[in-house]
Amino acid sequence: MLKINKYLLFLIGLSIQFINISCDNKDIEPRTREMEMAELDKKIRELEANGIDVDTTNMSVFYFVIEEGDGPFPKIGDSCLVSYKSFLLPTFEPFEFSEEIHPDGKWRFKFKPAHKVIGLINGIGYMNRGAKLEMYITSDNAFGSKGNSSVPPFTTLIYQTEMHDLFSNE
Repeated sequence: MLKINKYLLFLIGLSIQFINISCDNKDIEPRTREMEMAELDKKIRELEANGIDVDTTNMSVFYFVIEEGDGPFPKIGDSCLVSYKSFLLPTFEPFEFSEEIHPDGKWRFKFKPAHKVIGLINGIGYMNRGAKLEMYITSDNAFGSKGNSSVPPFTTLIYQTEMHDLFSNE
C-alpha cells in the first residue's frame, strides 16, 4: 500500500510538471519596437481625435497639459517636488505610484539629466509649479529592449505627473 501511494504521488508530481511545461507561454510573440510604435501611434491618434493637443519634448517624449502651472521651469540642480502615477501602454496596467514609494506621496529630487527613466526627467523639465502633465515615454527613453522585472521589453510608459513645488538652486 505504501509503495502504491509513493508511486501515485510520483505520477501526480510528474503530471503537474508536464502541465506546467505545456502551459508555458513560449507561444507568446516577443515584443518589438514596431509593436510599441503601433500602440503609441494608436493612442496618440485617439487623444488627438478627442481634441487633446499632444506635444513632444526635445527627446520625443509625447505629452499633453492637463493643468497649466506658473513660474520658472526646472534647471539642473533645482529641487523638485513631484507626484506621479505610471502605467504600461497598451494595457494601462499600473507600474509605479509615488504614493506607494515616497513618504507623503511626493518625490523630492534634484533635477538632473541622469535617471533610469531619462524620459521622465526630460518631461518634468517642461513643468513648472502647479503643472499637471500626462507623458508617453517610449522604451528608448525608459527601459529599452530588455525591459525590467515589471516592464516588458519595448513598452511605452504613461506618467501622470504633478509639480507640487520647485525650488531654485540659485
